[in-house]
Amino acid sequence: MGRDIQEKPFAGIDCGSSFCKGALLQNGKAAAFARRPTGWNIAESGRLILEELLAKSGGDECCETLILGATGYGREKIAHAVMTLTEISAHAMGAEFLCPGVRTVIDIGGQDSKVITVEKGRARNFQMNDKCAAGSGRFLEMVARRLELDAAALEELLAAGKEAALNSTCVVFAESEITGLLVEGVSREEIIGGVAASMSRRIATLAGRAGVVSPAVLTGGLSESAGIRERLSRVLGVELLAAPYGIYAGAIGAALAAMEHEQ
Repeated sequence: MGRDIQEKPFAGIDCGSSFCKGALLQNGKAAAFARRPTGWNIAESGRLILEELLAKSGGDECCETLILGATGYGREKIAHAVMTLTEISAHAMGAEFLCPGVRTVIDIGGQDSKVITVEKGRARNFQMNDKCAAGSGRFLEMVARRLELDAAALEELLAAGKEAALNSTCVVFAESEITGLLVEGVSREEIIGGVAASMSRRIATLAGRAGVVSPAVLTGGLSESAGIRERLSRVLGVELLAAPYGIYAGAIGAALAAMEHEQ
């Protein structure tokens, strides 16, 4: 890759079902990040993310030369993107940038979960759960809202290591089951631990079909949760690395793809 290409600013926007994330690369390094809830207006969320990235990295001067790539389920709504790519490809490229040499990427998003085998930053195989929210971040989000937990409280309860058995395999029915457990006096620690265990088993099923090779990394919204990462590692029998800025892996991948597009 030529030096003149690397010196240009490249941005990537990963517009997911829950959050819109952005990353800006300058001189081959991550220079700025931004995220906000996607909301109902995808195009507006993408615009605000781009504005925030520009404000953090040079404003008008950067805007004149910036080249943008987009990924995520809302990628076609992102204005000014020179190209788009799938989340599978974006997370593979972004994970390699964050953790060079990574071989497996597990992305738990708000709408689906993916297990991706990677070689030199390229996706070689993948399995995706997109049929049921019980294997996605939406499940945990619903339970955290029902139990009135913020991110810090969620981590504290997961650290307790307790676990209640959940029988429901559907988010709709699981919400009713959780209400029943609360009535019975089951603790929040046990319930949230049971939810994490249920999610981990579903993702392990995907991993069994895709194959998991070390080093492996967790990306996406739940990559910031040490409790989820530890439970997944235990169920998979493979240590999942804590990637710095793992939540932005897709956005970084989109920026890298835009960089390649300009070569």
